[in-house]
Amino acid sequence: MSWDLVCWLRDNPNAEWMNWNEDQAIGEMLQAGGKGHNFINLKEQVMDHPAGQETDWTRPFGDDVILVHRLKDVWLQGDAIEYFFGNPKNY
Repeated sequence: MSWDLVCWLRDNPNAEWMNWNEDQAIGEMLQAGGKGHNFINLKEQVMDHPAGQETDWTRPFGDDVILVHRLKDVWLQGDAIEYFFGNPKNY
C-alpha cells in the first residue's frame, strides 16, 4: 500500500469498520472513499498456510496460489518460500 493511502486511512477513520477483519475493513474503506482503484479480488489465489491456524482460507498449496497469508512464524514463512522456489512439502 502506498504512503498516500496510509495517510488517507489515518485521516479518514470510520467507526463502522473498526470491528471488522483488518484486510476487509481497509478494502471497504478504500472503496467507499473512492480510493480503491485497480482493485483485484484474488479469491482462491490467496491462502493461509495449511500447517497454521485453520481458517476459511486454509488449503493445500496449488499451482494457482500467488499469495500465502498469515505466515505468523519463521517456519511457516520458510515453507512458503520453499514452495515458491519449487521445493514444496507435502501436507
